[in-house]
Amino acid sequence: MEAIVGFIQNVAGLIWGGTWGETVVFPYQIGPLAILLLGTGLFMMVRLGARPLRRFVPALTEVWQGRRAQGEDGAITPWQALSTALSGQVGTGNLAGVATAITLGGPGAIFWMWITAIFGMALAFSESSLALKYRETDEYGRINGGPMYYIKNGLGKKWGWLAVIFCLGTLFSAMATGSMIQANSITEAALETGSHMGVSIPDWLVGIIISGLVFAVIIGGIKSIGSVAGKVVPVMAGLYVLIAFIVLMINIDKVPAAFMQIVTSAFGLQEAVGGAAGYGMMQAVRFGIARGLFSNEAGQGSAPIAHAAAQTKNPVMQGEIAMIGVFIDTIVICTMTALVILTVQGDFKKSPALMAAQTCEAAGVDLPGELEVDDLFPSAYTEGRDTIIAENGAIAASYLTACAATGVEVPANALAAASDPAVLVDVNHAWETDANSAAVTTRAYAAALPGGQWIVPIALFFFAFTTIIGWSYYGEQAVTYLIGEWATHPFRYVWVIVVFAGAMATNYTDTLWLFGDIANASMAFPNLIAIIALSGVVVAMHKAGDDPGHAHPVHDYSHPEDEAGE
Repeated sequence: MEAIVGFIQNVAGLIWGGTWGETVVFPYQIGPLAILLLGTGLFMMVRLGARPLRRFVPALTEVWQGRRAQGEDGAITPWQALSTALSGQVGTGNLAGVATAITLGGPGAIFWMWITAIFGMALAFSESSLALKYRETDEYGRINGGPMYYIKNGLGKKWGWLAVIFCLGTLFSAMATGSMIQANSITEAALETGSHMGVSIPDWLVGIIISGLVFAVIIGGIKSIGSVAGKVVPVMAGLYVLIAFIVLMINIDKVPAAFMQIVTSAFGLQEAVGGAAGYGMMQAVRFGIARGLFSNEAGQGSAPIAHAAAQTKNPVMQGEIAMIGVFIDTIVICTMTALVILTVQGDFKKSPALMAAQTCEAAGVDLPGELEVDDLFPSAYTEGRDTIIAENGAIAASYLTACAATGVEVPANALAAASDPAVLVDVNHAWETDANSAAVTTRAYAAALPGGQWIVPIALFFFAFTTIIGWSYYGEQAVTYLIGEWATHPFRYVWVIVVFAGAMATNYTDTLWLFGDIANASMAFPNLIAIIALSGVVVAMHKAGDDPGHAHPVHDYSHPEDEAGE
C-alpha cells in the first residue's frame, strides 16, 4: 500500500508541482497542468476582451431571468442548469479543499485560488457556450452535450480520440472527486462530530445513508437532479455564507490581517508555522491552483455538461451564466471559508511527533515494515491516540531517532511526543494543527460559535451530497457517449456502490485528495486543448453577443451529416 500511495503522490506532484519525488522535472516546480490551466485562462481572457469582468453585472441579470425557460429545446431551465453545475462545484472543495490548500500551501494558496477563478470565468464562458452550440438531441429526445460533443462536432471526427480520452477522464474524475472524496468527507465530518459528542458512529452506517439518498435522486435522471439542485443549492449556499459572515463580523478586527497574510504568503514573503509539508511560493501556487480547479472546475469540462441541458438557444447567455457559477464558488464561498479559518483563534494543538514523521517520510526515510505514518504517529485529535502511542511509542521513537541520524532535523519535543501522548504543541489557529481537511474547518467554527461544530458537518453534507448527484449526471453523459444510452441505468447502480466505498475509505483521506488531483487533470488536459482549438468559434460568438438582445441559434448536430469536418 505504501508503494501505491507513493506513486500517487509522485504523479500528483509531477502534474501540479513539476516534481517526481525529490527530483525537479519542471522549472520553478510549477507543473504542466498549472501552466496550461492558467495559460489558457489568460489566453481566453485576452481574446474575449475581459468579457467576464465587463459583462459581470448583466450576467447576474441573466441568472435571474434564467429561472424560466428561454427556449423550447433543453431539459432544464438555465437556472437549474447553473444549480446543477454549482451542485458539482460547491462541495468539499469549499470546506475541506480550502483547509487542505492552506495547510499544504499556506494562506497564499487562497490568492492563487482567486487567480484561478478569475481566469476560470473566461474558461467557463468558453466551454459552456461551446457546449450549447454543439449539443445534440438523441433518438429518445434527450439532450447530450459537453466537451466530448464540441470536440466531435466542432473539430470533426478526426479528433474523436480526444473526445474518448475526455470521457474516460470524466469517469475517472467522477468516481474519485465527484463520488469517493465527497462521501469520504461527509463520513469524516460525521465521525468527528460523533467523537465530540462521545458517540461512536460506524462509517458503514453513514455510507448506507448517503448511498440511499443519492439513489433516490439520481434514479430520475437530469430532471430530478436539476429539480433538487435548483431548490437545495441556493438555500445551502446562502445560509453558509450568512453564517460565515456572522463569524467574520465577530472577528472583524482580524480580517484585514488575514487578507494581508494571504497576499504576502502568495509570493513567499512571509514565513509561518503550519501544515505538514511546509510552504513557500511554489507550494502556494501548486495547491492554490489544484484546489481552485477542484472547487470551481473551470476548464475541467464538467460544468458545461450541465449547462448543455439548459432550455435556451443562446450559447452566449448561458456562457455568461456559467461565469457566475465560478465567481460564487471560489470568490465568495471559498474566500469566506478561508477567512474563517485564518481569523478564528482558539485552544488548538498539534503533535510535534507527527510533524517530524511527515518531514522524515518526505525526505525518503522509510517507515518500518508495512506501517503507515498514522499507525505510529496519531494526530492531536485522533480518537484512541493514547492507546496507539502506548502500543507503538517505542517503534515511533526509534524511527525518529534513525531519521535524525540521516541528517533530518528532528526536534527534541518530537522525540518526546513519540512515546508520550501528553506532549503536544499549542497553536493559535485550526489550520496550524495536524487535523485533516474538513476537521480543520470544523474546529475553526467550533471555536467561533456556540454549537459551531455542527455547521461544517451539516453544510458539508448538503454540499457534498449535491456534488455527488451532479457528478452522477456527468458520469452518465460520458457513459452515453462511450457505450450508449442503455448503459445509464446500470451506471447509476455502480455509482451508488462507489459512493459507499468512498465512505469507508476514511483512513486514506490525503491519498484520496491527491488521487482526485490526478483525476481532475485527466479531464482538464483534453478539454483545455479543445478550448484552444475552438477559441476562434468562442471569439466569434463573443463578438456577435456584444448585442445583449441578439439571439444566437444553436445548430442541430444530432445528425452525422451536420458534423464539422465531414
